[in-house]
Amino acid sequence: MFNKLLERAGVWFVLPLIVAMFSAEVLAHGERAQLASMRMRTMHWFDFQVSATTVKVGDIVTMRGTFSPSEHWPEQLPNISDTGFLNVGVPGPAFIRIDSSVNGVPMIRSTAFHAGKVYEYEVVLRARLPGRYHLHPLINVKDAGTLVGKGAWLEVVAAEDGQPFVNNATTMLGDVIDLETHGLQNIINWHLVWIVMGVAWLVFWLARKQLFIPRFILVRHLKEDANSLITKKDFVVAGIFYVVTLGIILGGYLWAENKYPITIPLQTGKVVVEAPDIPTGGLDINVDSAQYKLAGRSLTIQTTMANNSEHPLHLAEFMTANIRFLNSDVALSTAYEDEEMVSMDGLTASVNVIAPGQTVEVELVAEDALWEKYRMTGMIHDPDSRFAGVLFYYDDEGNRYFQELGGPILPRFFD
Repeated sequence: MFNKLLERAGVWFVLPLIVAMFSAEVLAHGERAQLASMRMRTMHWFDFQVSATTVKVGDIVTMRGTFSPSEHWPEQLPNISDTGFLNVGVPGPAFIRIDSSVNGVPMIRSTAFHAGKVYEYEVVLRARLPGRYHLHPLINVKDAGTLVGKGAWLEVVAAEDGQPFVNNATTMLGDVIDLETHGLQNIINWHLVWIVMGVAWLVFWLARKQLFIPRFILVRHLKEDANSLITKKDFVVAGIFYVVTLGIILGGYLWAENKYPITIPLQTGKVVVEAPDIPTGGLDINVDSAQYKLAGRSLTIQTTMANNSEHPLHLAEFMTANIRFLNSDVALSTAYEDEEMVSMDGLTASVNVIAPGQTVEVELVAEDALWEKYRMTGMIHDPDSRFAGVLFYYDDEGNRYFQELGGPILPRFFD
């Protein structure tokens, strides 16, 4: 018995230590909870930047970047070509969104995003609460859920003058209201009304002393005559509560119509966002095979590439599931300041430069511990073992091109 108590005490001692060790990473990267196959084959996020990483309460923060829906979208997942909505992911109401757009189109409503297209987004926020937050772009997909993009840490400090956050807005009638407190008293009043109604209903039945177990026992005892428990008084009281409830609802509706005669309903229509095709730069890529080596934590892709352009093309970067693997032999792709999920020399190519008119077999190896750190090894357990990612390359004039690579993947357990 004593040994069992010690074991239980040990468990309760060790669990908080484990939580403390890993809580920072979990809080920082909630997107890693999503399936590896979903992160690889749904949305490719890149060029993510924020205008500032340290701001004061009330300051403006602009978040911008690019995304492209995958052409290898899982068949079992509702497609983003139906309905999607650009959103922001941050712990709690730490920011307010002032404006958002995709390819210059305001994103007040939902839209449809199509595979093989390029979308540039921008979200303007105002810092509201002091703290340290991990900010993510999100795409909410109808019937599928949320797709999380690459994030960044933001430090929000209190305003120098110590003034509280103010969020004023001007209505259509010219009234200036504080959105932080507007309507708060109405919310409190309505809660009080329904609390009083609920308490009154419970008091009536408590006075009868027939709640739950006593009434259940009576029903079992009376059997076929259980309906006799419902008296005329019960019907009268229930009818009074029913009429009062409907009266409160109708009265509230008429009061709101009288106080706010001019309103605009929530908008549910979709907008159309025109988007350019992915710039491939005249490079044709055929994926011959791909395998993931568990021991080496590396993805190896065998390809055949044909350069149909007039310029040599330099293979610089491979990106998948928000993880960037850079080719250190082709120093053209760079990491942003304080950027996470980057392997500076994680990409190795058997051929770094493809000359104009050349067709060559190229082996790409993306290798780094980031595969394990960000739980990407789970893709080998997927019933549909496939991968997808974006290969970035440049011409000799510094122009960037890219295209998606994807196909079946074979796990390799032993060297």
